[in-house]
Amino acid sequence: MLEPVEKKAALILGGGGITGGVYELGVLSALEDFIVRGRRTRDFDIFVGVSAGSLLAAFLANGISVADMCKAILGERAHRLVLRREDIYDLRFKPFARAGWNFLRSIGPVVRYLRREGQPVSFLNAVSLFLQYLPSGFFSNANLERYSRGILSDDDRTNDFRGLSKELYIVATEIDTGERWVFGGDGLADVPISLAIQASSAIPVFFEPVRIREHYFVDGAAERAGHMDIPIASGADLVLMVNPTVPVYNDRTVVSIPTVTGNCSSITETGFANIAEQTFRINTRVKLELAMELHRCKNPETDILLLEPATMESTLFLYGSMNFAERVQILNYGYNSAAVHFVENFDRLRECFAKHGMEVSWARIRTDPFLELATRHKSRRRYAMTVYR
Repeated sequence: MLEPVEKKAALILGGGGITGGVYELGVLSALEDFIVRGRRTRDFDIFVGVSAGSLLAAFLANGISVADMCKAILGERAHRLVLRREDIYDLRFKPFARAGWNFLRSIGPVVRYLRREGQPVSFLNAVSLFLQYLPSGFFSNANLERYSRGILSDDDRTNDFRGLSKELYIVATEIDTGERWVFGGDGLADVPISLAIQASSAIPVFFEPVRIREHYFVDGAAERAGHMDIPIASGADLVLMVNPTVPVYNDRTVVSIPTVTGNCSSITETGFANIAEQTFRINTRVKLELAMELHRCKNPETDILLLEPATMESTLFLYGSMNFAERVQILNYGYNSAAVHFVENFDRLRECFAKHGMEVSWARIRTDPFLELATRHKSRRRYAMTVYR
């Protein structure tokens, strides 16, 4: 017997760039098939969006279905929500031209400064000063703001936190103070949802910071991971978080990431970008583990569930955080990853969801639901972890 739905359920969607967002959408698709009675994903009471998850959270809070979002990411041309790479970000040449000009006109002042400070006029000393003239980010995600504003401006939707029937919170980090700002909360509900999405999705270095009210913001995952305190403070009894950002387990005695030539390698041998990616994933996962442990101790009456890929799986890591071309494969991987978790933890999940008025079943779970949509040239190589037995 299911209990009456008297409790609040919250959904937290984390970051991870384009790849992470598509993975989350695959997980949500599996969740739609897993829950056969009770709330659907868009029927949750509280939505918290961080970075890439902010767009999905805003759409769900506006009543947009997971199925429609899947059609959008798969590129159905006639679909109103269709999402293209150019709807997410673009390259602006003006900041680079300005940086080049500032570099040239600052050569003299930099040399004079070094001599005045008694430092050698060396290449490394000069570079350390010229770094301040580099652009604040390689790309702009202003296109994402325009895209989300257009979708949320339709008659049956709203770009105003105050116009929603659900609670929506979007998190960003103020870069000058390192403080967390929760858009949709007290004092910040008047900021347009689309602008909050842009701020929360501004991955440092990759995207330039986003200006709101004379403040500059970057990715909401920069300050902390999880943000479970937000829905718990709003009275959530069930908190379900989808986290795509886990470090890959590259123990070469068991598994190994291959190089382009197919050789077994350390992450160190695959370049600085992968080293930075792995470091970010390690930091994020450690912060999330500590946050979950803290909130489970402080709020034992709250059920906190986490859906994420296993560390032995390399799919998301090898595709990179901003991979748009492989979105069908990533969407399919997210679905399969969640489906395996549901099957392996069925009894525990059934009991937990029943407490909150939801009935689950694996009867509708299917394998590779999006794979038939993938088109891959025969000569293209699909990366995978090398497993040693």
